[in-house]
Amino acid sequence: MFVTFLKYLLQLILAPATGWDDLRRSDPDPEELARRGLYPLLGVAAITEFLAFFYARHAELGQVLMRAVADFGAYFVSLFIARLIFELYLGRLTEPKPSPRTVQTVAVAGIGLMVLVQILCNCLPWNLVILKFLPVYVVLVLYKAGPFLGVRKESELPYIGLSAAAIVVVPLVIYYLLYLLI
Repeated sequence: MFVTFLKYLLQLILAPATGWDDLRRSDPDPEELARRGLYPLLGVAAITEFLAFFYARHAELGQVLMRAVADFGAYFVSLFIARLIFELYLGRLTEPKPSPRTVQTVAVAGIGLMVLVQILCNCLPWNLVILKFLPVYVVLVLYKAGPFLGVRKESELPYIGLSAAAIVVVPLVIYYLLYLLI
């Protein structure tokens, strides 16, 4: 299932509209995607924090461990916050109201994309500015999920704001708050 989850994420990165269509056709169980796909990916993100020992001269074990916990914790909590935000507000923007299964699939896939961005940032020894803009691409992928969720044409802009807040802003805010506490 982990490889299947990565395949879905790769499809969403390369061709977002086609990726969402593939998710619609295969209709995977979002709980299973989270359990066997997203959570192991969160573990990979936490493990990649330890690469700092190879490219940072003064990396300390305590700091690296705290960053690993921040990676895992921020995105883990964000998944549930994103589901809550979607369940509370998404029904106002769609016709008909999307099923909880569809909403959870979008939340799991969106958080998975954000975790991939974090893994990429962890693996590179440089602090490249362009990497900071990758969450904008995640917003574009979420925009292409509009037909998957049944978002009305006149509600596309509020949907983008809602999905960007739930999937992109919330994890980043939690991550940077945890990072500041370290």
